[in-house]
Amino acid sequence: MSGAPPLKMPGMPGAGARLGAIPTGPGNQTELPEIYTADPGDAQPAICLIGDSGTGKTEQLKRLIAHLSTRNLATIVVAAESKQQILASLRPLVLPINAPMKAPGGALRPPTPTEKYNRLMRFRDDLKAGKFREHAGRKVGAIAFDGLMELGDIVKGHRMSPGVLPVDKDGSQNTWAAFDRIGNDLIDMMASFKEAASDSGKAYGIEPIAIAATCGEILNTKTGRFAPILPGNQAPDKLHYQFEMVLRLAIEPIDGGVQYVAHTIGGETPYPNMGRWSAKAPGGLFEAKIVNPNLGEIYETLLTYYRGEPAKGV
Repeated sequence: MSGAPPLKMPGMPGAGARLGAIPTGPGNQTELPEIYTADPGDAQPAICLIGDSGTGKTEQLKRLIAHLSTRNLATIVVAAESKQQILASLRPLVLPINAPMKAPGGALRPPTPTEKYNRLMRFRDDLKAGKFREHAGRKVGAIAFDGLMELGDIVKGHRMSPGVLPVDKDGSQNTWAAFDRIGNDLIDMMASFKEAASDSGKAYGIEPIAIAATCGEILNTKTGRFAPILPGNQAPDKLHYQFEMVLRLAIEPIDGGVQYVAHTIGGETPYPNMGRWSAKAPGGLFEAKIVNPNLGEIYETLLTYYRGEPAKGV
């Protein structure tokens, strides 16, 4: 090593400074926010419904929308595909990510993958900023995403587009790097959902709002686990951490027939389609398997639990 004096930079600890000392100087004057007392009345659920096709994911959103309407609360459905027939009778507010764009001259055209992606990221940013809490003078009680799999396809479509797909020094397209970015985009988007349901925005005057999202699942034969159908290398593994409650929906034989069920804890399917699934809910609040679930009732049970009042398990 040379005997040159150590490089000194403004705001950085000098030689001999205590390890871990907080830098001072211009650009390092960040102050801690004020400590506040949490208000249980501010808490809202962030729920993800995972299941195979036909297990009733959209039906559960319908039950939540119907329940909120009895409290004169609207629901915004963020739609990434045209499958709102089940929900239409309840007249929810719909944000169509795939809506056509106006071309020069006023003609309509389909949006490009990047335009759909930009709409989705704009929605994420606006949600963090406290928008979508009311519409046309009516308070919004929940935002529903139907479904995350389709939103993930939008992110994938953009990240894999020509001009966006990463290119290595040798000119080859780096799809692995693209999939990492897809995962980061999706996790950031889903984290914004969880933040919107928490009381962290109260310091900015932002009202918390309930979040409900659906996602398909597939059995990963290599790991033996049922995984969310999401593109990217990270999003499928990290999805469950972005929601406080994850319900695994299924159709199972019960009492000589079949019933829609919602699992609230992880488990394992029997032979011949063996596989382990993940699910979670506040401990002791719900049965391990809810038969004929109603997301509206589950929502109310969670609110009661958040307020610290005695709740009867669903």
